[in-house]
Amino acid sequence: MFRMLIVLLALAWLPAAAERGPVLVFGATGQLGAEVVRELVAAGYPVTAFVRPGSDRSRLEGLDIQYVTGDMLRADQVARALAARRYEAVIEASARGGAPDSFYPDVMRHVVAAAQAHGSPRIILHGSVGAGQNIEKFPQAPFGRMTTTLAAKGEAEALLIDSGLPYVIIRNGILMRDGTPATGHAYLSSNHALMRSVTRADLARLTVMCLRDRGCDGRIWHAVDDRLPFPDRYR
Repeated sequence: MFRMLIVLLALAWLPAAAERGPVLVFGATGQLGAEVVRELVAAGYPVTAFVRPGSDRSRLEGLDIQYVTGDMLRADQVARALAARRYEAVIEASARGGAPDSFYPDVMRHVVAAAQAHGSPRIILHGSVGAGQNIEKFPQAPFGRMTTTLAAKGEAEALLIDSGLPYVIIRNGILMRDGTPATGHAYLSSNHALMRSVTRADLARLTVMCLRDRGCDGRIWHAVDDRLPFPDRYR
């Protein structure tokens, strides 16, 4: 198993906050997205949250961030958000909610097209273990009705990889309950046959660490925390 050394990643925190460029976050009001926004703000990044009109922003209450409203399924509205400011990075942490599985590739098409037209920022995509062909690594896992969702997420990954944009893909396996504190022991593995549990707080921490480390670029990582409980049926 290959492990990314957290010590090396932590070196990316050394530059002054003034050097940190703006970051646009999709899915910012969600459980994972809000954790990512909080971690970015704590690290000194200027953050813009892309939110739906009338969305519940309570998870972001009290944070010094900017907002842009729009619908991720509208290409023109995604493009308008990317055109408004030159971003260092775009973080895609959205979930489809009640939308069909096609939400994932549709949104990625819009994000890729807008990024290509407006500065080509790095794209950090939060995905799922088992996405696309990765599902073949886990014949023992009872993905069930998630199979079609994982196929759609794999399509989104492929669109990003083929885009020519600088990218990072961070897949998670079993997510712990929302609000579970970070353990500080999660790491990123390049072993795509590895699935474990992870907290959203640790995912956010790993996201910001990758933002400062170009060694993450052009890779698919699995977020892993060996110290958390993990269902035997997925092993």
